[in-house]
Parts: sequence; C-alpha cells; structure tokens
Amino acid sequence: MSRADLPVLLNYSVLTSPSPLQASTQTSSASGTITLVVAPPSGKEVYCQEIDLYIPSGALSRKDIFYPGVNTDKWQYAVGKIVEGAEVGLAVGISYIPLKFTAKSSQDYLINYPLILTVGVGSVSAALGDIRNLHILETSSSFSGDYQQRDLPFSLTIGLPEFYVRNFVAGAYDSSKPDIVPGGSFANGQAFKLSWEGNASQYQIVTTAGSAPLYSGTDNSFVVTKGLSQTTTFILIASRTDGVRGETLYVYEAVTVHITNPDETPNTLSAAGNITTAAGLNGKTLQVSGSASLKGGAEVTGQINANGALNVTGPLNVTGTSTLSGGTVTGPFTVQGAASLGSSSVQGALSVGGASTLSDTTVKGALSAAGSVGMIGYYKRIGTGTHVAGTDGFVIGYVYLPWKQVLSVGWIYGGTDGYMIQATGGNTGGFTSDWTKYNYSNPNSFMFPVRRGASYWVGETFFKDNQANPTTVYYFVPSGSGSSGGEATVQISNEIPDGIVLPHGGLEKTNGAERAERAEYLTRLLEEILEKPIGEDKKKALLDVLGTL
Repeated sequence: MSRADLPVLLNYSVLTSPSPLQASTQTSSASGTITLVVAPPSGKEVYCQEIDLYIPSGALSRKDIFYPGVNTDKWQYAVGKIVEGAEVGLAVGISYIPLKFTAKSSQDYLINYPLILTVGVGSVSAALGDIRNLHILETSSSFSGDYQQRDLPFSLTIGLPEFYVRNFVAGAYDSSKPDIVPGGSFANGQAFKLSWEGNASQYQIVTTAGSAPLYSGTDNSFVVTKGLSQTTTFILIASRTDGVRGETLYVYEAVTVHITNPDETPNTLSAAGNITTAAGLNGKTLQVSGSASLKGGAEVTGQINANGALNVTGPLNVTGTSTLSGGTVTGPFTVQGAASLGSSSVQGALSVGGASTLSDTTVKGALSAAGSVGMIGYYKRIGTGTHVAGTDGFVIGYVYLPWKQVLSVGWIYGGTDGYMIQATGGNTGGFTSDWTKYNYSNPNSFMFPVRRGASYWVGETFFKDNQANPTTVYYFVPSGSGSSGGEATVQISNEIPDGIVLPHGGLEKTNGAERAERAEYLTRLLEEILEKPIGEDKKKALLDVLGTL
C-alpha cells in the first residue's frame, strides 16, 4: 500500500509499443516504450505537482534500463536511485526504480493542457505474462492547495518476441578483422564469411534442401574457409520452439554467392541425376523427384510437381496446377490453377486462382485467394479469470435472464492489451407514459479480439439485491480452421488483473424515514406557493400519496 491510500484524481491511459512488450531472448535484447496519457476527468479541475512511476527492479527490464520523456517543457523528469518498497509505502520485499516527473512551476499545476509521459524500456525481461506491482504515485489536489500523494497500481504484459531473421549476407573473411563488408562476388576458392541477425534458438545452413547442413549451431556467423568453385545459393534455416503451442517455428533466408572464375560447365546438359543451371528454366511441365534449385526464376506453362525440395530465388509463375513439398520461393509465386503447398516458404506474394491447400507454409508477402477462406476454429468454453491465448482469436461473453420475472441484474466484462469492455444483462424495468410499470428481459453480449501470446481476462459482477442472478457464459474462438479452443488458450489464474474499475454492485434503497421527510417538505413548499395552508384531510392524503413514490 502507498503512504497515502487515496485514489488518483487524474485519468491515465497506459499504452505500450509494441503491444504487448516483447520479451528478450538469449541472442536478442528487446526494447519498447511505455506511454502514459494524463488528463483530468471531464468537467473537473485537478492540480498536480508531481507524478512518480515506480517499477519493480529487474521485473520489466533485466538491467533496469529506462529512458523517461515528456511532451511539454512545463515538466521535467529524472531517474531516481533504487529504493525498497517499504521506504515509500509500497509492497514490502520489492525493490523499485523510481521515475520522477515534476512540474517546473506552480503556474503549471492546473492540468488543462495535454500531458503525455513516456518511458523507454531497454533489455526487456525474458519472463512472459503480466508484470504486476507497478505504481503511479500522484501528488495532487482538486484545488490549489492541500496536495496529497495518491496511488494507482497497474500491470503490464510481456508477450512472445516476434520471430525474425534478417541481413543474411556474405563478405570477405579476414581472421584479424571480425567485421565484414557485404559483397556478392568472390574468386574461385576464396574464403568468405556468412553472417546474419536473428533471435532463433537454432540455425542451419544448407545449399540443397534435404542435404546435410554445412553449419548447425547458435552462432550468427559461419566461415566457408575453402571457398567455392561455382556460384551457389546458401539457405539459412532458423528455428525456434513456441512455448505456448509446443511446436517448432521456421524462418528461411537465402543469399547467392557469385564466383567470378567458376569451374567450366556445359551450356546444355541432359542427365539422369541432378541438373544445375545458372539460367532460367522454361517449359510446359516440370517434374522433380529429387531436389531443384532455380536461381533465375521459372516460367511453367503446364503443371509443376516437386516431390522433393524446390528452391527458386526468382519469381515462379505456373499456369497449370502446382504441388510443392518443402519448396522455397524468394520472389512472387503465381499459380493460375490449383496449388498444394507443404512445408514451403514464399518470400514474395502468393496468388492462387484455383483451390489451395497450405500446410506449414510461410508467406512473407501478400496472400490472395479467389475462392472461400476457412479461418475460424472450434470454440472452447472458458471460465472467469486470466488466460493466455496460444493463437489469435475472439472472446465472447453472454449474460441473459434466469427465465423468471424477478429482480435480476448482472454485469460481464473483459479485456486485453490495456482496454476493457462490458455488457449489462438479466431483467430490467420500464414505464409507459401513464407510469405503468413493466418487467422484461435484457440479454446482452460482448466480443473482443485477442492476439496470440497476449493475456486476456473475463469477470462478472451481480446486483447485490438480486432475487436471482442472471446466467453467464464465456467462449474463446481461435483463428485457424484446424485449431481447437483447448489447444489455443490456457487459463493461468482465477483472478482478473489488479487496478480494473468494476461496475457498481448496486445502490442503497431510500428508507421510509427519508421519504416521509421529503414528502413533508414538499407539502410545506406547496403551502408557500399557494400562500394559504392546506387542510389537514387534504394534507394527510397528499402525504400518503407522496410517501408511496
């Protein structure tokens, strides 16, 4: 608890970029930004001297690297030294990094201008899920004086890092100079170095899909000490295990190393084994039972069937049907007929005119489908509390009456990524123009999207004077026609995050004494308006009627 257990007067919108913050890995240090949009409640004045942000040490940033900022020169900021929570009235046993934002002049205490506080976060923590025990300590008042410190606890979410591999290049190798200058051409037998950036847990380099890797490990570089005798395309296979879904993800990159004086090869060749050509491949039908590497792209006016791996570093255009297993296309891939792709990677756009079946296929560019698309999986019924989504999906909540004409009101609510929605349902009442009372049902629902790897929550509250609580139900509907709700979402807590403003549970009814006092006051007011007393009989009848309202 804070030293002053008072609610804050200002409104705060807490945003992160990326949303949620992405966790660091062993090979990649992630960064992000926290943004606090500060504003007074509508129609109210708030004076504020200082806003302090307390972040648990080591929980959000592995190295406690923070870069504060503010959008106006009316405020200044500083990063304080680490303090124990007990010293500042916060949680005992937790060390905090204080980030202090203060107004420069008392003339700027009245918050009637845009105020946006930012905190850059370096070396984001590798722990996934909600980071709690963050606090905003606000020194404020509703008038210019009597400033008190007020506490707003909140939490942030750290999600799975985006899986990436980039800058796969070749450069001249010099053992005395670890850095390389990227280049595309080398002499026959000249040593060179392949290097790349990424956050995968495992890398492999091959020249032909399905062949034994030239390199396998966790480093971000590999030296080809004996050089090459012919121009060759190297394929980098990066892999990482998805801890949420328990499957291995792959990203592919390719680089072509040109040899200026290669070993002589014939212009044309017919062979029962493998064929390698530096030019394009044109024909009506292409059938490959082994592996094929097309470095100049391919135009196929018939059909293309590849039972092995097909690697195309240029565009691939097929006017017939296309069946690939383990193919890699670094340019655009256009199929006029049907397409069936298994364990394939398309670096450019994929356009299919007929029916298409994609199995473990990665498309880096645009995906265009002329026919129907199946994207929704099987729903899973979930309970209230906090969950983690294993895939993109939608959360649906439904609150409906208990099929009785009784007092029954309830609220359902949920949220993710810093926002919240809610719905009210059960039974409700109304009046006609002659004040005839009616009771009728009021079912309602909500739906909101959830990103893969993000946490989300659902909860419910009921009117405290209900005769019967309304019925509620919640579902998670995953994206992906092959997904099931049981695989796509996991409940991690029966609780909802701290700091959520819940719907009001009910108002106290006016007691009989209060109604009688107000009725008496109204009769006296009528006598003053009429400028004469009301007879006792009429006054008693009037009080009886007013007492029933």
